Amino acid sequence: MRTALLILGTVLFIAGPAAKIYHFDHANSYMIASGLGLVMITSLAFIKKK
Repeated sequence: MRTALLILGTVLFIAGPAAKIYHFDHANSYMIASGLGLVMITSLAFIKKK
């Protein structure tokens, strides 16, 4: 489960800048999702494994 969340966060984090580069419609929404992906990655970094 932790690995799946890490992969999802990474994909969201990369999607925002890619949407800006390729001028997708609603690119600002992709940037918000990119911020959420960054929050997911950093929260997983600080939560200890059991």
